[in-house]
Amino acid sequence: MTKEALRLAAEFDPVTHQDWLDAVDKVLKGKDFDRVLRSKTPDGIVIEPLYTKEDQPWAVDVPGDGVSLRASNPAGQTSGWDVRQRHVIGDPAAANAAILHDLNRGVTSVELVVDAGATDVLEGALSDVLLDLAPVALLDSGDGIDAAKALLAVAERSGVPASEALLDLGCDPIGALASSAAIDIDAALAQVGELGAACAGSHPHVRVVRASGVRFAEAGATPATELAVTVGAGVAYARALVAQGVSEADAFNQVLLNVSVGTDQFGDIAKLRALRIMWQRVAAASGVPAADTKIQASMARNVMTKRDPWVNMLRGTIGCFAAAVGGADIVLVHPFDALVGQPDDLGLRIARNTHLALMEESNLHRVIDPAGGSWYVETLTSQLGEQAWSIFQSFEAEGGVVAAIQSGTVQGLVDEARAETAKHVATRTRPITGVSEFPNLAEEPLQRKPLAVADVGSGDGLQPWRLAEDYEALRDAADAASTAPTVFLANMGPVAAHTARAGWAQNFFEAGGIAAVTNEGFTTPAEAAQAFAQSGAALVVICSSDALYDELGEATAEALAQAGASRIYLAGNPGDRAGAYQAAGVHEFIHVGCNVLESLQRAHQVQGIGPTEVAQ
Repeated sequence: MTKEALRLAAEFDPVTHQDWLDAVDKVLKGKDFDRVLRSKTPDGIVIEPLYTKEDQPWAVDVPGDGVSLRASNPAGQTSGWDVRQRHVIGDPAAANAAILHDLNRGVTSVELVVDAGATDVLEGALSDVLLDLAPVALLDSGDGIDAAKALLAVAERSGVPASEALLDLGCDPIGALASSAAIDIDAALAQVGELGAACAGSHPHVRVVRASGVRFAEAGATPATELAVTVGAGVAYARALVAQGVSEADAFNQVLLNVSVGTDQFGDIAKLRALRIMWQRVAAASGVPAADTKIQASMARNVMTKRDPWVNMLRGTIGCFAAAVGGADIVLVHPFDALVGQPDDLGLRIARNTHLALMEESNLHRVIDPAGGSWYVETLTSQLGEQAWSIFQSFEAEGGVVAAIQSGTVQGLVDEARAETAKHVATRTRPITGVSEFPNLAEEPLQRKPLAVADVGSGDGLQPWRLAEDYEALRDAADAASTAPTVFLANMGPVAAHTARAGWAQNFFEAGGIAAVTNEGFTTPAEAAQAFAQSGAALVVICSSDALYDELGEATAEALAQAGASRIYLAGNPGDRAGAYQAAGVHEFIHVGCNVLESLQRAHQVQGIGPTEVAQ
């Protein structure tokens, strides 16, 4: 046996980065490198096609050491993350039964959603819940202070010693301020400080405040803005606690950091790791180098859909995986049917089993830092953290995150990011599976009981926004129409010539609830026009190859116009021939990169669904 290191590539010549670029250039064959192989995050960070050791922003021997405190499990603990399940409390008895069922089947903590002022339901909902074994967290539509006091009272009446109660009280007046200006933020922060002072020392396992960027993310904020708001809120709460006599160490230990995870796997991993570094930096600067950082990752509702909700299972799996790999201490995955209404037993079971499969079968929690050492993730962590830190500093320069919210700075950042994301959703450069891509018009809608509590975060200020909601509104309108909307596919030529664009066009229109009337193709414009007239459709889209467009495109458009088509589309980018096709009767060209949402809205208007004015 020899101690010499095994070099698997020893017989190969060394390969440089330039060698790789030269090889790529041959494959691209003149195509633009940046456009084909580079992309950007919502924060403008360039994602390279290849990362190497030279990109490594820091060097560590063991994940979890030094600046690499992004890892929450540096000792390789095997207990796993806290599996948290959300329950909306309407009927306390029904909620209690669901909570106990969850806790007996793998859930380790619960998050209760209550209406502000309706805290009398807590006692019944938590009957027989052992508050020294199962942590209970709160989330309400206000600042959370009254609910927090009510939960403390329930815990006291339960007989659980204050020193053993496991509670996340969830006070978040800053989040409430962002959602509605009708809050006395100074008075609320003072109350939070008083509550923290009352719990300090007597309730060592209680987190009084929730510094959360989730509602900002769900309104459209970029990851960097979400991180900056989360850290900024955490700092504001720590200051409020210290102002009421709480020590710096206790103040930081009473803050629960809460950020969202969605379908951007690597971006969310980097976000969680960057958050840990940022918070440790703030704590160290405040004289608390060993702060007990606790991070909750919550599945973002803005990436979930009401249509084809089964895909939400996949979205939840990606989010849960990212949260675990990113080092979240607590992970919350919404049931796939959470947007439809009150989740049923299947939804709750799939949500908790998503955690258990990743934990017990994939053993993610047994690895110190699964992403540690990845040149891509380490670089993205560093770049995202730097951007978020810069935004956080700008908030501090303005007087803190509260001042930035009151001045409209935060709202401006959210609005700008939301508008940019909306463009990508409308053009399907950010596709939504089951909604804007691959919709299923034959799906049977799920039936669920309505939720007893309105969505947390709705108000006069920051508004929650889901990526799919505009497309789903079109689907709802199409379903409610007296006559089901249809589009006729004027497929020209043999199947090989039209099938690609015909399939694409069908997918395009079905995203708006418009069913496609398809066929095997036509050899002449007259045949296509006759079939269209017999179909009863008002819309028609010409589908074929570029070569056949040159030969039959204009004649087909003229024949369809004479047959009474209300709106004629051509599938493809016409280039220089756009004018000729329009003169022949084509109203609109649909192709990759066009605004799908606006086209579908116009198609609805043509058919009398919604507003009657047609945007040309």
